[in-house]
Amino acid sequence: MVTLLLTVLATVATFWLRPALLGSFAARPWGAVLPALAIITLAALGLFVHQGRDALSCAASGAFVLSMLGSTAFVVYPNVLPAIDPSKSLTVDNAASTPYALTVRLVWWSIALVLAVVYFIVIYNLFRGKVQVSEEGY
Repeated sequence: MVTLLLTVLATVATFWLRPALLGSFAARPWGAVLPALAIITLAALGLFVHQGRDALSCAASGAFVLSMLGSTAFVVYPNVLPAIDPSKSLTVDNAASTPYALTVRLVWWSIALVLAVVYFIVIYNLFRGKVQVSEEGY
């Protein structure tokens, strides 16, 4: 319930302070899928928590965060970091790196992602299951 209230308050405050952001939905109506997905995943999160389904609650929580971040990126695009004076905003075009640098980053990012996934699989398998509390501790 708190997450729902804070989400509504933050959304209202955002569009009250920056009403021009609503123009993104008028210009590209397909983007309305992202906030709708956020609402659906938030409802699913509440349902799964109520049912005690921990894994699905975690997945719904992650999907909610991703859909909210996607919504934010959608409304500010092409700006990466909007400024009060639009001419001073950091945009996708003026923030881009050279093609070579992007290629190198993609290669190293791919390697790091594989290592991170392997790490999380190993850690998950080592510590899988709920903690059992005993008289001596856990």
